[in-house]
Amino acid sequence: MTISRLRYVSGRILRLMLVVLLLLSTLAFGIIEGGFVTWFVFFMLLPFSTYSLLLFFTPLKKMKIERSIEQEHMRNGDSLKMTMTLKRNNRWPIVYAVIREAKPSEVLVNATTQPMQRLLVVGFKKEVKWTYEIEEIPRGEHYLQGVEITVSDFFGWIKKTQIIPAKRTVVVYPNVTKMIFRPLDMSMQTGTGPVSSAIVRDTTMVSGLREYQPGDRMSWVHWKTFAKTGELRTKEFEDQQSQDLCLVLDCSPSALFEEQVEFVASILNASVRQQITMAFLSAGRNRVLFEAIQTESQLQEVMFHLASVQDDLGDSVNRLYGQDRTLANAAQILFVTSELTTDWLDILTKASKSSRACSCFVIRSKGQVMSTQEKAMEKLARTRGIRVNTIAKEQFTEAFMGVLK
Repeated sequence: MTISRLRYVSGRILRLMLVVLLLLSTLAFGIIEGGFVTWFVFFMLLPFSTYSLLLFFTPLKKMKIERSIEQEHMRNGDSLKMTMTLKRNNRWPIVYAVIREAKPSEVLVNATTQPMQRLLVVGFKKEVKWTYEIEEIPRGEHYLQGVEITVSDFFGWIKKTQIIPAKRTVVVYPNVTKMIFRPLDMSMQTGTGPVSSAIVRDTTMVSGLREYQPGDRMSWVHWKTFAKTGELRTKEFEDQQSQDLCLVLDCSPSALFEEQVEFVASILNASVRQQITMAFLSAGRNRVLFEAIQTESQLQEVMFHLASVQDDLGDSVNRLYGQDRTLANAAQILFVTSELTTDWLDILTKASKSSRACSCFVIRSKGQVMSTQEKAMEKLARTRGIRVNTIAKEQFTEAFMGVLK
């Protein structure tokens, strides 16, 4: 038994002994002294003491907590509205109960301006509902373990605390900005034009059929086969070229990491909508690669990863990605960061020797003034053939419209 648990049990026993001692003291005083006043004190304390003694032996483990969340899919900055329901299997009167989240994630505690606890007058009710709201919930995968309920008698003589399991995971996805995505050889040009054939799937060249999978476009379904067999089959197409576009997220610690994640999510969302296939490399302490993203189901997998990705790369950039084969084999590279470092510049320079194009998007705050070192790094990158585009969050929509320099 831990020290905290031992203190809790000893405190409960001490409170019980005090209630019993108080009741016996008033009884003895009434027997010895007699009179209306002494017996009035005893009979006045008797119902409260009896309730306290019965509450001490009343189990709380059979209570249940149910959670109900209004939104199934939440974005960064949304409000989390949760309805809680306390269910009991009897109507034993409970004067009041203090209910709060048991061990909520630190992110949720810092995000909410309201305390994650509530004082409820239960009484004889078998079911009690209450709601609370967390405004501007941050991106991430948040775990709710359970609810800690504390009940007490009228005067606080006896208190009981029980943790009721009520696990729930809340996934908050990054925001997505609508944009028109264009490949690297078109993104820095003005005007409109056809998408580069290096990354567009040629839907006129059918290479075969496969079983239908959730997320496949209905325009890819082979309806003649469905009419004959009654089974959904999806067309498989040939790529016009075997070259790949690779999107890379720099997970180095940064104050603008949330903006980086939002920009990457927006690019991936736009590419799927426009039927453009690309690979995505999450360059963090744990390397995560999505080789080909083209369907809605694949996009949801990436979004789930982006919901929980953290800026935890640290100083091991060269060791982890200095010889990365994905970067070496990519025909075109899109690199998203908020600070172009010497290590990443050397890696991209090496990779750009085998790729046709390499572009770096540097996320900045609106109105942020570039330092002398940042200007020198961007100038060095351009001399090595790497396109550098400085962009603020307010410019995400026009990121590939050819107006950013």
